[in-house]
Amino acid sequence: MAQTNSHMSTVTNDNLDQFVAHPTIQEHPSEQSSTISRNSLVQDAGALTLNDVVLEAYCEATGPKLNEQPSKDTPSLHALQSWTTLNPDRKRTMRESIGILGLFAIVGGTVACIASLAFLIFLWTGRGSSPGAIDAPNSWRAIVLNGWVAQATTLATLLIRTATAAQATVCTAMLASLFLERRHVSKSDVAQFSVLRAVNDGPLKLIWLVLRSKPFLRMFCAETALVFLLATSTFTLQFASTILFSDLRESKIAANMAPFSVNDYIAGDVNTLFGTDIGNQPPTNAVFGELPSNASSDPDSKGFSTTGTKKRAFLPLREPDNRTAIHSYKGNAVTLSSNIACMRPIVEATYRGVEMVTSRPDDLSYFGVINGTLRYGESLREANSVTDLCDSDGCSVAEFNCSIPGGYDFLPGWRSLLCVVDAVGGNFRPESLGMGWNSTIEPWSNNSMVNLLFYTNMYTTDWNASRNSQSLEVAPTTGVGEWNSYEIQPDRFVNVTLCFSSFHANLVSVDMVATGDLVEPLGNWSAIGVSDSSNVRKYLGVSEKNSTPADRGILTIMDIKEPEKLSPIQPVEDGVYPWANHTLAEWATSEFEDGLSSILSYTGIEGVTTFQACAICDYDGAPRNPEIAALVEDTINDTGRAADGLQAYTTALANTFYNEFLKAFTGSEEVQITFTKTVQMAAACQESGCKGLASVAAILAIHLLCVALTMYAYVRLTHYSRQGNTWHVISQLMAPELETILEKGNDLDDDTLGEDSKKEGKDILVTLERTESGRINIVRSFKGSK
Repeated sequence: MAQTNSHMSTVTNDNLDQFVAHPTIQEHPSEQSSTISRNSLVQDAGALTLNDVVLEAYCEATGPKLNEQPSKDTPSLHALQSWTTLNPDRKRTMRESIGILGLFAIVGGTVACIASLAFLIFLWTGRGSSPGAIDAPNSWRAIVLNGWVAQATTLATLLIRTATAAQATVCTAMLASLFLERRHVSKSDVAQFSVLRAVNDGPLKLIWLVLRSKPFLRMFCAETALVFLLATSTFTLQFASTILFSDLRESKIAANMAPFSVNDYIAGDVNTLFGTDIGNQPPTNAVFGELPSNASSDPDSKGFSTTGTKKRAFLPLREPDNRTAIHSYKGNAVTLSSNIACMRPIVEATYRGVEMVTSRPDDLSYFGVINGTLRYGESLREANSVTDLCDSDGCSVAEFNCSIPGGYDFLPGWRSLLCVVDAVGGNFRPESLGMGWNSTIEPWSNNSMVNLLFYTNMYTTDWNASRNSQSLEVAPTTGVGEWNSYEIQPDRFVNVTLCFSSFHANLVSVDMVATGDLVEPLGNWSAIGVSDSSNVRKYLGVSEKNSTPADRGILTIMDIKEPEKLSPIQPVEDGVYPWANHTLAEWATSEFEDGLSSILSYTGIEGVTTFQACAICDYDGAPRNPEIAALVEDTINDTGRAADGLQAYTTALANTFYNEFLKAFTGSEEVQITFTKTVQMAAACQESGCKGLASVAAILAIHLLCVALTMYAYVRLTHYSRQGNTWHVISQLMAPELETILEKGNDLDDDTLGEDSKKEGKDILVTLERTESGRINIVRSFKGSK
């Protein structure tokens, strides 16, 4: 030992550099050993310590000659022993074993992933349950309305991909450390396992090393499962944006409310209004708003049936695309209030079959006519105990002369016709103020229309057999709901009901909102006599009971107020003018009501009061467009309710006439409208669940679980690895067991070197351990997994 100590008396700077890189010298005490005191340097002459062995081996190789003098840079014995003193029991900190960047990738990446996923969940579910997402958070609405959903999704997934990729590289280094320290790897692969602890681009290289291990089952362990899960999750998350885009659909949400100019009155002086034959036009099934009502038209035990008052507001918008794109509307609008009440009539009448005047000699056609007296005051008293139409002189009566339809054998079924008999009080419209029925009173008040509605399965051939005049009272009669059913011939019936029909149009300020998608259904009447009015009847609310405005595709009236005085005021000129101090918009509404009254009550044919209400039949009366006629007929066929049929008939004609009247409006007012906007959003969540988001969330959860398990195992089970550090990787490879392969590998590729080792039978299993000398080296493996 004296000789060894004398050799250590001087060390040059150059030799110090060699000393640091020499394979037998331990790491710097700041990283592995603690500094010892000067007293610890004094050793027993007969005891050979570990440091003595290391220093003796170093001095024999590089120590100075005995006659050399120490330089000023030669380290002292104290410094050298401090450098090589070992403290294998000291627990490394996470900062030492994983590194600052590694910890940042693990912790910061996890925070970034969770934050990105939370943002995606917000983006996917922020719509909420409110119609049109009107109550969704402002930030969500800003992203969606500006069309930033795809960009926001891409940025969020980019952050996830970046964070998970960084975590994958750190976890690959930790897993490579676990393989080296706890398992056995081939000698030809140990350098690659070791280098992965310092530098790698993800788990794919590690997977390749595991898969090519012979036998593979030797590497089948918990670390292997973590490697495969980590690689699968990291790879799949690179397609996160593509997976999420599968949830995106085009959908409609409400934009922000804004002022909108609408034309709702006629500007300038008007002397005459010219109309068109609205009844013969296809109906305009424009979107309208309706005040919710729970009224039912089901008849009571006496056969009294009423629709209750229906309030429907028409939109002053001519373009269908604008009407169907509305989410909410606030402002002036024309509102139609209507009520229909039907009951069994008390009549004294005769009927007979007559030949159509337009029949060809070789194709004669027949229909029925009926005339007599309708005691509508007495009918109302009997059906509803109402005596409003009776006085000391008796009850109100009216003479009538109506047609009864004749159907065709080749098109079996029931046919209907509408006959306008009279108006309560004798006038359909008052002559003074131009105002009609008041919706706050009953539908049989003054100016209400008195109608008879016929519904029969008589064919033209049946009417040919009944050409002799007969009294209706002698026919067998049965009360069916609001109908009196007369059996004219065996299994041939004529059903008759009395209906009071009232309506009033006025200008009001309404607040309407869409609770679903708005629709404007189209009738499909064709020249071959085929039609289906089911969509239109659903939209008008006469086909399905308890259907909501959302189901029907219409607006819901939330509030009705007095109209805003926005249009010019009518001045008083040359005395008293009925519409003085009213706006031009209110005057236009009155003209609309007057025109609708004429459409509903005036046939245009002298002495004829019957209107077509059957799609294909023979009759004598004013024609209606087949789609409008089929609307009444199909409603009665479907529900049996005459009141519903007339309510649909009135609304369809009013809607068509209003949208025709809009063409004359040139004066504008400002209203507040919220239009819907077609945007890209996660609408698939409402259809089939958020499958894309759920998939990404599940994959990300698996990835983060792999990261957590890998980090836990690395911290608990490894002792000799420092993630991301290069020099210790190189140093630990400089072991006696690898001396030969290091020499051969100087100018050979990995595959050639591995094949040579296998041919020579030297491709043994190795592991990473601390040797008896205290140095951490790759050593031959003689036992199972640790």
